Amino acid sequence: MLDFSRLPELGLHAAVVADVQAAGAPLGIHPLIVGAFARDLHLVHAHGLAIQRQTEDIDLALAVPDWQAFDELKARLVASGKFGASGTAHRFRHGSVPVDLVPFGPVESADRRIAWPPDGDPILDVFGFREAQRTAVPAALAGGVQTSVVSLPALALLKLVCWNDRHLTTPGKDASDQQLIVANYLPAGNQDRLWSEFVHWTQADDFEYEPAGARMLGRDIAALLDDRGHARIAALLATQADATHPAPLPFQMNNAAPERARAMLAAMLEGLTENRA
Repeated sequence: MLDFSRLPELGLHAAVVADVQAAGAPLGIHPLIVGAFARDLHLVHAHGLAIQRQTEDIDLALAVPDWQAFDELKARLVASGKFGASGTAHRFRHGSVPVDLVPFGPVESADRRIAWPPDGDPILDVFGFREAQRTAVPAALAGGVQTSVVSLPALALLKLVCWNDRHLTTPGKDASDQQLIVANYLPAGNQDRLWSEFVHWTQADDFEYEPAGARMLGRDIAALLDDRGHARIAALLATQADATHPAPLPFQMNNAAPERARAMLAAMLEGLTENRA
């Protein structure tokens, strides 16, 4: 359980989550906190890490049985008087707070994408959301709000998928979040694991602290994936970590030191693939 109940500065965020819960509960739809707000909950509020860019936006993933249920949820949100539509199929405002709703589940195609009705535009890759829901962490927010937040390895998985899906249209956004997660994975609650589960890593002549965190993150992402999903993420990381053919993700993660970012991705790939039958 992540306990943020004594953080009044998250009161607006808690109100958004509570109001989506109230609208979704009669439909059997329960929000999962994802995106940059989940990043901030883990890194800033749970572990006190300093990052340059915090967010007021809230991204909520919603497992929905069909598009009719999602439309009914949106109608209930607007009818509550607390949400205003912003001109796109999934974006609302709750007072001053932008809120994005991402449906997944039975509305996905076989290749784990959603196509917004009625025109099938836009098409979003939602691979990773089912995995994130399965491993979600319970969290308490201000005002007695009980909810769920994506785990940190599942968030890193989602950031990889989102980056791959939209890096040509919104370069850098997901990559910078990936850099934050990778660089801070050990201090974000995983240091003790390095000295218990993985102490043999520290005995290698070329041991480095941050890449060990990236390697651990790769192992934790692997635990979320079935064979098909594992092959997909391994192929993505292999392309972006290839030292012989420079790829865009390391440059977008850390344009001042792309080779360092590439090495972190290589460490993630090592962790992802080791001990995998």
